[in-house]
Amino acid sequence: MDPITHGLASFALKRGFFPRVPRPVLISILLAGIFADLDWFSGFLGPAAYLRWNGGPFHSIAGALVLATGISLSVRVYAKRRGVVLTGLLWWFAPMCAAFLHIGMDSLLSSGVKLFWPILPARISLDWEPQFDLWLLILFLAGIFLPELFRLVSDEIGAKSKKPRGKTGALLAFALVAVYAGARGAMHSSAVSMLFERAYSGESPRKAAAFPDSTSPSLWHGVVETESAIHLVLVPTAQFAKFDPENALNIHKPEASPMLAAAQKTEAAKQFLAFARFPKATVQSETEGFSVEIRDLKYDALGQTSRVVEVLVDLNKSGQVTYERLEWRGAPKRH
Repeated sequence: MDPITHGLASFALKRGFFPRVPRPVLISILLAGIFADLDWFSGFLGPAAYLRWNGGPFHSIAGALVLATGISLSVRVYAKRRGVVLTGLLWWFAPMCAAFLHIGMDSLLSSGVKLFWPILPARISLDWEPQFDLWLLILFLAGIFLPELFRLVSDEIGAKSKKPRGKTGALLAFALVAVYAGARGAMHSSAVSMLFERAYSGESPRKAAAFPDSTSPSLWHGVVETESAIHLVLVPTAQFAKFDPENALNIHKPEASPMLAAAQKTEAAKQFLAFARFPKATVQSETEGFSVEIRDLKYDALGQTSRVVEVLVDLNKSGQVTYERLEWRGAPKRH
């Protein structure tokens, strides 16, 4: 998710569950709740680094432990130099909770996280939440700022509360977020069930996934793989909405060939295929041989164009690989 939502969630975590910790611990909580998103900057090092790091080590249980501990110790040393001594365990435990909250929230995305890195490289992706969810952001904003408004009103009439500032609002925000996430999970399950219950161009689904829409919680972007094609279709889960698989965009798979097999054996393709959810290859004949492009149709279904990685492989007429590379979609292609 976006850093703003993570920052608000971390601040709500402090107010709701650790309301009396001193300011240095608040700083640790905010840093631990946001810091994992630094792996987004791996994209500036190229698509290969982006696949390796984004949602990777920083978003794992091991990474959260290391990051939260490092941040907590650094802030504790700095606070001690300023004359503030942090005792007990909350100076470490509270930032740790923020770090785990971050990776827990990101596991709801379709991009997923390598939760058990380095033991298991597989990504955990529940596909419940879009990368940016306005409704989730509103819930956290309301839980933080509405209590401030009520506080101003109560101060004006002279009725000062003895409760920790904003605790009730933050706890209510987390309760509503849990209900909202559960509702999205139920709608996602319904969308996937609908995808598997239908036929597409006369073929039964082998694999299907429903990816969340960025604006409507009840609209999902379905991707279905059958024997000969991959189908992209919108799946509405709102009451009385009609799902029509006949409106699917049907993209046929390429026929098996020595050129495609050789391209799939390259290191670039192996790295990409370990990440892609619905890979689709295109084989084209060129003047000096063949070119193979492999992309992930998940991003076609979502309409995403930025930070989308694909594989480009060139082969000569004998089927030998002459060029292989991970590229950003839309970048000038080398042939």
